[in-house]
Amino acid sequence: MVEILIFFIAASLLLYVVLGGADYGAGIVELTTPKRLQEKQRHVINEAMGPVWEANHMWLIIVVVILFMGFPTVFSLVMVHLHIPIVALLVGIVARGTAFTFRHYDAVYDSKSQNTYSWIFSLSSVWTTFWLGVVAGSLWQGDIDPTATGFFEAYVNPWMGWVPIAMGFFMISIFSFLASIYLIGESENSDLKAHYRRWGFIFNTAVVITGGAVFVAAYLEQSPFLILFLKNPFSIACVVMATLFFFVLWNLLRFKRSLWIRLAAAAQAALILFGWYFAIAPAAVLTPQGAISFVAAAAPEPTLRQLSYALGVGSLLIFPSLFYLLKVFKLSGKSLQNDSAKNDGIK
Repeated sequence: MVEILIFFIAASLLLYVVLGGADYGAGIVELTTPKRLQEKQRHVINEAMGPVWEANHMWLIIVVVILFMGFPTVFSLVMVHLHIPIVALLVGIVARGTAFTFRHYDAVYDSKSQNTYSWIFSLSSVWTTFWLGVVAGSLWQGDIDPTATGFFEAYVNPWMGWVPIAMGFFMISIFSFLASIYLIGESENSDLKAHYRRWGFIFNTAVVITGGAVFVAAYLEQSPFLILFLKNPFSIACVVMATLFFFVLWNLLRFKRSLWIRLAAAAQAALILFGWYFAIAPAAVLTPQGAISFVAAAAPEPTLRQLSYALGVGSLLIFPSLFYLLKVFKLSGKSLQNDSAKNDGIK
């Protein structure tokens, strides 16, 4: 049963990165847009994110629920010792969601209020993404000490290090890259497409640079993750393939094939996530006393069984519903664009 729950955690994290991560990245990409294209980009992002931005948080909620019920030791350890970056993360999620809702659904359009909402949306996207990376990096930095008693040692030292900070910037690069690539296919404006394509190159380069910075930080901090990574051939293979996808994406961006570009970008992000997973598996958290595995931290067997059944039944409901949601809104969005184009032609 532990293996089933680990599968759902991995699948949920993957979907959260390639789908929810692109939503965060959209807010970051807005900061790069010239003023003359800001209004058009705002409309593109609103239409692309509007139907699904709340649904994409579902994947993170699933991970939290699985940890809470299936691996309570891991859940309590993370929530207690990383409560500062987690609170910062939650504040960013609330601020970002509130700003996007007001911007997208505001009944009275006002340019000043729209600009305010957009700034909050963009800055909170950077803030939230950074702290998400800090939390992720803290899990395998190896400084979460269950025996620590002092405030700094117990609640600051676990995340105040070069590895979590480097991971925060790495996460910003990945999410911004995914958003740039996805938005190429969402926009009908040639100037916006060129803008997204150009920044796709830039953010893809940033992924390689910040990814290298994570390994440099792990070496400087003597993180146990680096040793685990270098000992695992699957992790090395995943990173090598993710690097090769860098050159594949550059070629696809030149040929302007939006579907294949999206698939390649998602594959690159997935390979990075798999490389991280293979390096620390079956551990959940690295501590100074050693790794805490999912098996050692698992709840009683009846709890694991009931949770596995619930996730299986829930999958039969969630995935068809999500597919239907995307299909309905994407088709309706294209229909509205075609009707608008026809009306413009008649005028």
